Amino acid sequence: MTKSIPRRDRSSNNVAAGLAALLFILPWTSEAGDALEGPRTHPLTLHDCIAIALGENPALEASRFDVFSAAQEVRAAQGMLLPQLTGSAEYQLFSGSPSSKFAVVNLGNITPGGVAVTSRTVGWTGVELYGARLTYPLFKDGSILGLYNAPAIAEKKAKKQALAWTVNLRREDVIYRISDEFIVTVSARNRMGLAERRVKLLGQSAAITEEQQKQGLKLPIDLKLAKAEFSAAQTLAKLLHEQATAGALALSKSLGLSSPSKLYLSNTLPDPPDPPPTTDQLVGACLTHHPSLQVQRAVIDQAKQDYRLERYRLYPSVSLNGSANYIDDFNPSNNASVYVGAIAISVPIFDFGAQLATTRAKLMKYKAEEARLLSTADDVSYEVLKAYESIYVLSQNILSLREDVSKAERDVQVLESQQQQGIAEPLTVIEKELHLISKQDNLRGIEARQLTTYALLQKAAGGAWKWIP
Repeated sequence: MTKSIPRRDRSSNNVAAGLAALLFILPWTSEAGDALEGPRTHPLTLHDCIAIALGENPALEASRFDVFSAAQEVRAAQGMLLPQLTGSAEYQLFSGSPSSKFAVVNLGNITPGGVAVTSRTVGWTGVELYGARLTYPLFKDGSILGLYNAPAIAEKKAKKQALAWTVNLRREDVIYRISDEFIVTVSARNRMGLAERRVKLLGQSAAITEEQQKQGLKLPIDLKLAKAEFSAAQTLAKLLHEQATAGALALSKSLGLSSPSKLYLSNTLPDPPDPPPTTDQLVGACLTHHPSLQVQRAVIDQAKQDYRLERYRLYPSVSLNGSANYIDDFNPSNNASVYVGAIAISVPIFDFGAQLATTRAKLMKYKAEEARLLSTADDVSYEVLKAYESIYVLSQNILSLREDVSKAERDVQVLESQQQQGIAEPLTVIEKELHLISKQDNLRGIEARQLTTYALLQKAAGGAWKWIP
């Protein structure tokens, strides 16, 4: 199957620049945590929790620092291809007589052939040497005078681009995690009321069954089943309590709180979003702007520049070298200045094929990353479609359960009216109310799962569709 995947979105450069600029805005640290732990005038909603977590999450902060580090690597790569000037200063102590005719210092009287006739012998004498060296790569690794966007620079820019899009991925991960923890915690707290009501009713049912069993109206097996249901309801209530406690603990850690007791949450879940766009529209938008694909495109560009860099290293390199040296001899009035300028050409002749093999390896890496783009697109499409499928199934279950709840509420109202008239038996009324509670509990649980799946759809879409901004 062949897919058409756009190679690059030009607007991503602006995104990377904007994300790099965010590095200069310090995230909330202990001051934010202290403010959060202080007295609050209103409970935290899901949007409040997400806003706090986006400033507190260490993975997101680390990704921002990665972008800043990559930006500095770009500047370092640019500087390596520009002229470099270094200076040196030395102080030497000299004693005795020089014997080499190539020495820079004064040898004394010498013949035209360079043989010393009367060597100059000195005691401990200081010699000062000062130098400056200029190195300018005229052509090196594909760079011409350092003005061309050489592969070494382009590779660092592509790395920075990939890290900038990774920040978007981390942000969507944080939003999904906080949404999941908030929905699970609030849903468990809201369902605890139904669980406690179920325990109370089953306790009454067990007591009535025990009394009827004593009167011979019920069998021992009926009492055993009633007590088993009562025990199961107690266990379920404990599990819901533990689920709410665990969710509050996880959410407090994500928000940077020292204790779950300082977490003051709203007991209202967010409303479901409007129906998302059609599958074709959302998948099409994802294949163009999804951060995972943008990261992979940047990785492809990075691999391409790596290949170009190694290929240019098969070519000769040219550099301009210059130096200036100043030397003080034994006599302050006797010194020497030496100036050297040269154009050096380095030609790779033979290295047993090492550089050629490295170039071929980089080429294969480049082709592998290109092929991996389609795999990434398939993964994105699969995650979006799976989220859509789950939302559809949950929506159907919610519609069916709402209908069952309405019927169960009607039955309970009818039996309560009959009980007031002395017609209905107490156990029958309890059974109908338990049936209603069971349907209501299932409905709330599935509605919470549907909200979590909407958050999962936003994460799968990479922000192309947003339920939570």
